[in-house]
Amino acid sequence: RICHIVQLAISQRKLLGYTDGMLLPYCRSESCRKEQSALNKQSCSGKSRGRFSLATWDSLRDCLTLLWETSRAKQPRVPLSNVKHVLRSRYKVELSETALGYSKLSELFQDARLA
Repeated sequence: RICHIVQLAISQRKLLGYTDGMLLPYCRSESCRKEQSALNKQSCSGKSRGRFSLATWDSLRDCLTLLWETSRAKQPRVPLSNVKHVLRSRYKVELSETALGYSKLSELFQDARLA
């Protein structure tokens, strides 16, 4: 019962969140930071992007089209967990879902602009 209450506090009420594996008040969590970055359409990555350009909707659409065309014959699917790495390594593009207005990568890929 307690686990269920904690899960609700995390997933639905946004009272708690995680940062570095620790449970914290939501306002200090990674999820909160990502949501704020998404609202401001800013990358929340602390990594330096010096080598790669940040993906725009147009560049993301172009890269994904190329990715799906080239991977269709070899491997018909690219796991969501690998998309950022593949875009970085093959196309030299850094994908930041928050810079495109989303706090979750899975939600970004449901956007009509990628249809």
